[in-house]
Amino acid sequence: MSKSITVYGVSDMTGETVARIVRAASAQFPTGEVTIKVLQHVSGAQQVIDLIEREGDTGGRTAVFHTILSPRTRTNLRNALQTLRIPSIDLLGSTAHVMADLLDERPQPTPGLTIDDGAEPTWFDLSLG
Repeated sequence: MSKSITVYGVSDMTGETVARIVRAASAQFPTGEVTIKVLQHVSGAQQVIDLIEREGDTGGRTAVFHTILSPRTRTNLRNALQTLRIPSIDLLGSTAHVMADLLDERPQPTPGLTIDDGAEPTWFDLSLG
């Protein structure tokens, strides 16, 4: 019997990054039913909570994955979701925090830089070895 869940992808910009990550993760569960709801241009935690409650998704099979840049909004969102017992993952903040520690530099407070950030990855195909 397959289970059904709702995943909210929350972004302070277009939601493209969070949607890609959530879709990639959901593809790993071919028998589960995953409904993805993307919230774009979020400026505060209460917007997210209000929508989740309006949609009736507070019953235990809901999670929130977000790419919110503002530390204050991330903290407020995490606290509000904890109160509702909705699990969440901070995809951008956690990554930026590790990079900030390694670079000894604060990240820019500019949403949407992932589109053309100038960073060119070096690819390694380990399936050939």
